[in-house]
Amino acid sequence: MMAGTKEIRRAVGFTEFSRMFDVSRDTAKRAAKRGELRTIRIGSRVLVPISECERIEREGLTNRKHRTK
Repeated sequence: MMAGTKEIRRAVGFTEFSRMFDVSRDTAKRAAKRGELRTIRIGSRVLVPISECERIEREGLTNRKHRTK
């Protein structure tokens, strides 16, 4: 980073996402696998876009599977 410039983060990894939302990495990965959490792939890394973090902050993670009694 050059002196005097501010780095803008556009995505976070599962570890940082899990810390931000107080969930386990496995919970975040399962949500992504179920399609509840949008991710992007850059090389071999799977990341969560900041825009998706903002959406989760507003709406929360929802489990689309409903249990029947």
